[in-house]
Amino acid sequence: MFIAFYRALGLHTLKQRLRFWVSFVVILLSASIITGIYLAEAYYKQKETNQQLQGSISLQRLFIERWMAERSSQIRYLSASISGNAIALPQLERTLKTFVSTQDEFAAAVYVNPEGVTAADSSSPAGVNVADRDYYKAAREGREFTSDVLIGKTSGLPIVIFSAPVKDASGRFNGLVFGSVQLTTINRMMGTPQFGETGETYILDRKGRFLSKSPYPETYNSSEIFRQALAGKNTDATYTNYKGEVVYGQFQWTNDRRWVLVGEVSKKEVFAPVYQNMMLISGIAFSILLLSMSLIVALTKRIERPIRFLLVGTKIMRDGNYNYRIAKEEIDSAPVELQQLCDTFNVTAQKLKSTIEMLEQSAVVDQLTEVYNRRFIMTEGARMLETCIRAEQPCSVIMMDIDFFKTVNDRYGHLVGDRVIIHAASILVSCIRACDMVARYGGEEFLILAPNTAASPGGVQLAERIRLAFESRPYTEDEVEIRLTVSLGVADYRSNVDYGKTVLEDMISRADEALYRAKNGGRNRVEL
Repeated sequence: MFIAFYRALGLHTLKQRLRFWVSFVVILLSASIITGIYLAEAYYKQKETNQQLQGSISLQRLFIERWMAERSSQIRYLSASISGNAIALPQLERTLKTFVSTQDEFAAAVYVNPEGVTAADSSSPAGVNVADRDYYKAAREGREFTSDVLIGKTSGLPIVIFSAPVKDASGRFNGLVFGSVQLTTINRMMGTPQFGETGETYILDRKGRFLSKSPYPETYNSSEIFRQALAGKNTDATYTNYKGEVVYGQFQWTNDRRWVLVGEVSKKEVFAPVYQNMMLISGIAFSILLLSMSLIVALTKRIERPIRFLLVGTKIMRDGNYNYRIAKEEIDSAPVELQQLCDTFNVTAQKLKSTIEMLEQSAVVDQLTEVYNRRFIMTEGARMLETCIRAEQPCSVIMMDIDFFKTVNDRYGHLVGDRVIIHAASILVSCIRACDMVARYGGEEFLILAPNTAASPGGVQLAERIRLAFESRPYTEDEVEIRLTVSLGVADYRSNVDYGKTVLEDMISRADEALYRAKNGGRNRVEL
């Protein structure tokens, strides 16, 4: 059979036959290697792209949720500054305009009276009846509210409303304040660099409408990615997006399932490096493999090695470990393009680690005072209290409020007021023990949790030491001296819970009652 085959091809000499078989093996091996590398790289590229998309929109989701929480907090602070005071509309309108001028995100701030009519508006004439709006109904029930996307009556632009109820000195409903944020703010937030030239991240609402800027149709509710979002299932497969391009995409809902973030990048761009690498490998393979099989094996290893490191790195980062780096000496022999890709991976991993650490820090620490925030002390403080209860050790809570702090803000301005709060936090930190926990509870209120300390006499003594420290350490700035006094309420834990759902909530409520008595008793005093 071989003789006939050789004769048909004219392979009569050993040299001709060797050339034929070497050529055949080289071509076959080259084709096999190229095909295998292409399939592997295409698979890994697809996985890597979807993982990067998930990582990017995860960060975007964290930023969006933090942004919304900050806007709600700012409106809450505005409401608190109005609550309990007599409503003087001219002064209130100035307050709203000052608020808008100092808070870049808000386009307008409005006070609505108890009857549901706008009484003070930073940007438009008052007198608009909003009693049928959801945010007014929520305020009547004592709730804060964040709206879906609305169309502003005056601006005609899409906006999001953040609102909070206003209460009078007796705690009764006295209207509400709300601020409107135009979606151009979200556009700026979503305008951060994406993947390559075609990658983008955008936001859809629950009806499939675009919230971030796009020159394409306003609704996207018929797309494959939106159907996946409604079903709650990401896939690695490609689909056709609203531009008519074949893309890879991933989504994530915000925690309240109000918005869905979508990240997309075109398949053409994703595979462009793959196609370039295949052309390079084909040229090298067909030239180098003709000379030696060993060279093609070595070349394959040189190409595969950095890809393996990148794959390992993405898997490790997917599991939450952001310390992985690709050592330079491990890829010194790789092509320059792959070295640059590995360097980019290392830089991205470092930035991602720094961002995660920053987000973790901001989740537990008050940004202004750098002491713990309310959320942290309510969770970690509850664990600390549980430890004391199990060990049958006492524990006390101190609620502190700076006396006449509103006068400081009114006389010197909010910036000085902020610095006074920072000064107050530093005094508290200097007065407590290492095992105690201090947190900014809200506004000018601070909470101190003192484990292994009974409310009487230890907690009262600590509160008195704090009170005296404030008396002796006024806030000074240039030629301004602001003397400070504080009122404090002290409580310890008890087995029966009368307020709230937990022992800590009960302690805080009772300490707050004691603080209230200290305020009514003339301030600058401690009540148990």
